[in-house]
Amino acid sequence: MKLKVLLVFFAIIFASIFVSIFIIYYENRKMVPILTYHSVELLSDNDLTIEVSKFERQLKLLKKLGYKTLTLDQFLCWKNGKCDKPNRAVLITFDDGYYNNYKYAFELLKKYDFNAVVFYLGVNYDKENTNYMNIKDILKIKNEYPNIEFASHTFNLHNREMKNYEVVKSDSDKMKRIIDTKYIAYPYGEYDSEYIRALKDNGYEMAFTFGPGKEHRKARLTDDNYKIPRLNISNNLPMWKFVLRLLLPI
Repeated sequence: MKLKVLLVFFAIIFASIFVSIFIIYYENRKMVPILTYHSVELLSDNDLTIEVSKFERQLKLLKKLGYKTLTLDQFLCWKNGKCDKPNRAVLITFDDGYYNNYKYAFELLKKYDFNAVVFYLGVNYDKENTNYMNIKDILKIKNEYPNIEFASHTFNLHNREMKNYEVVKSDSDKMKRIIDTKYIAYPYGEYDSEYIRALKDNGYEMAFTFGPGKEHRKARLTDDNYKIPRLNISNNLPMWKFVLRLLLPI
């Protein structure tokens, strides 16, 4: 009798595990984790500046787990229901356009055969500023690292004030002279209906938010194309949490 009870107990446990794995697999097919980085340095005490060694450990893990990186066009094609994606797909993004991305991150991305996106702040394009990439750097990067693409982080709207339609439209016109793109990441992830209307009228097809403080989860097929959530990957994020953000369907 005891043996029979134990067998039933273990059967229930195994069935529960099997069902959980199936649910995770099925749900993840409808989601993509979009990883968001900012600055990359050898050493860091700033949560938004990830250390090179930690960044490489994350890339190694992605490779080991069989993840494939999407381009923005591939992500949009999947998002619009026109293309399939690998079961384990990820989109890697960098905000602002820090020069240290070029110095430290891009070679590692190339090493592991990964694509990535830089959401670039256009106001820096003609400046000799060692903190940010300028247009000369971008042209070199396009030649040296075809796995890196550039999109908009606005031309110069990186502040906390909400922008009206005309301000966003004017800024978009300036940005398109530098980087002709249909993709944008909102500075600080902040937007309103006028912001979105101006983006649509200026040819943008997809816009990305930013966590934490807002939705901080994987992107889903059902998400509005102008409210795509991203996961902030901070310097103090332990590897076990990084793994959970990849694998759990949330």
